[in-house]
Amino acid sequence: GTAMLCYVTPKEHLGLPDKQDVREGIIAYKIAAHAADLAKGHPGAQLRDNALSKARFEFRWEDQFNLGLDPERAREYHDETLPKESAKVAHFCSMCGPHFCSMKITQEVRDYATQQGLDAEAALAKGLEEKAVEFNESGGQIYRKT
Repeated sequence: GTAMLCYVTPKEHLGLPDKQDVREGIIAYKIAAHAADLAKGHPGAQLRDNALSKARFEFRWEDQFNLGLDPERAREYHDETLPKESAKVAHFCSMCGPHFCSMKITQEVRDYATQQGLDAEAALAKGLEEKAVEFNESGGQIYRKT
């Protein structure tokens, strides 16, 4: 079990840490503490992770930033590739873009299942087959000009 944690800076014993080194050490500490809380089964830790996962699936960017262990850095990373304010309400991320977002596709499959009166597994198989045909018919190109 975890009884005690201490933070260590990247410069530990190599030089005097500056403000950024201390910040990075504290974030690493927070990650380790959260991992320990999850391992120990603390319900609050799991609730936080579940809330973050739900915010991620629903593209609630501000909630994702605020639920993260380092909200400031999360915003910085997001804004490096999607800096416009409109990107904070976008239903895709910079990794997959709007056409290949796994969460968007999952929601489309769920909607399809409801419309077709199918269970999720049958809808998934049928939906994936249809998506493959759609992808091939559109030229089978992963990268498209917009």
